[in-house]
Amino acid sequence: MTVRDMEYFARREREEREHAERSDDMTARRVHLEMADRYSARLRDIAVAAAPCVQA
Repeated sequence: MTVRDMEYFARREREEREHAERSDDMTARRVHLEMADRYSARLRDIAVAAAPCVQA
């Protein structure tokens, strides 16, 4: 993954959370939050993959 990919996922997570906040429909709000969580998970996966392995 590139820095651009990480920026994209972070931006999309933020946008989905903003859409959820503005939504009056509970189903739409839930879907926006689910999408935000998926983008957040992708960012976590990238961070874990990029972290150096630490051996005891």
